[in-house]
Amino acid sequence: MSRLEDFEWMLHYLKVLDPINAKILSGLSRFGPRNISFLARSVKLPATTVAFRIRKLIKKWNLQVRTNLDYSKLGLMKAVLIAETTGGFEEKLREVVESTEYWTYTTKCYGKFNGIYALFAFPAEHKDKMEAYLKEAIRHKAMSHHVFFWVTNLCEVPPNFDWFNFGSKGWEFQWRQWISEIFKASEIPSERLMEPAKYQIMVDETDLFLLKELEKDAFLEFTKLADVLKMSPQGVRYRYNKHVMKNDLIADYEIAIFPYPLLVSDMCSFIIHFQNEKALAKFSNTLMNKPFILNYGKIIGRNSLLMHSYTPKTEFPNFINALNNLIKRNLINDFFYVNLNIPSFKRQTVSYEFFRDKSWTFNYREKLKRLGEIMGN
Repeated sequence: MSRLEDFEWMLHYLKVLDPINAKILSGLSRFGPRNISFLARSVKLPATTVAFRIRKLIKKWNLQVRTNLDYSKLGLMKAVLIAETTGGFEEKLREVVESTEYWTYTTKCYGKFNGIYALFAFPAEHKDKMEAYLKEAIRHKAMSHHVFFWVTNLCEVPPNFDWFNFGSKGWEFQWRQWISEIFKASEIPSERLMEPAKYQIMVDETDLFLLKELEKDAFLEFTKLADVLKMSPQGVRYRYNKHVMKNDLIADYEIAIFPYPLLVSDMCSFIIHFQNEKALAKFSNTLMNKPFILNYGKIIGRNSLLMHSYTPKTEFPNFINALNNLIKRNLINDFFYVNLNIPSFKRQTVSYEFFRDKSWTFNYREKLKRLGEIMGN
């Protein structure tokens, strides 16, 4: 998207952004598009109004909604890797990362690490092999240094417009208010950030195929899903209701929009280490209605948070100042971040093709062989 197109899109965005559309977008992230009546009740609007406005947003605004899965119920663990290599070898590093097959996002990053940023949904039963693979990648000099953490499912932050002035059509960032809110917040961690007690596989091959289609488009109709799955629409509906919904396999929904123009904004990933569990809880309990947070998850085994942010460049220094303020006030121990290169983003769905006989496959020897080929060893 060119600079001119970017700002033309923003002008159009501001025209259609009114309090009603704001409520609908927020509600879609929590409840999804499958049950308009339930969504309408949640935002206290007539179902006909909600359905009409959603159709208009899809047509005029190219609204997209993606399904986020509860990976722990698929037997998968979320993980984050931030890796750097010597100059000029970023593409080889990316190939090394993606050859694991179980990545969900990869992109170039810069800042504290100049290299590759990746998120994974990796088989819990093979987690030791993933850690061993990274050690081999270091030995093959694919990475000069890196950080790798297992994390909980990421909590998607719904589009929120509490800091948006609908009269002036502009954002009003309230950093001091946020800091004050943090210190008044509950010290009890959200259930969404609880580390899974187990990673139980609650799906079969057909369920996974259905879920990966919904990851691409949560609006996808049962009739179209039936064509893809080669089932009857009634069979798809049964699967959806009796398998997906009954087992709570959907965590939440991602509304694929940005609230500010791409060319004047920063997308970053933060690793934040807190003084203790209560400090992490107070901080994270304020994030679900903040327009500068995309999603976040707890780093397993630590009082630390993985957090993805999206802020206007003019506000980013204020964001960093707010975090430094929390260090001075002994809530945060320390943090670091990397900038994510949006044009280089790659995304893929859950790796359903490696699920066979109700278990996930990972051929470690094959991956090591491929690693050596990539690095020329």
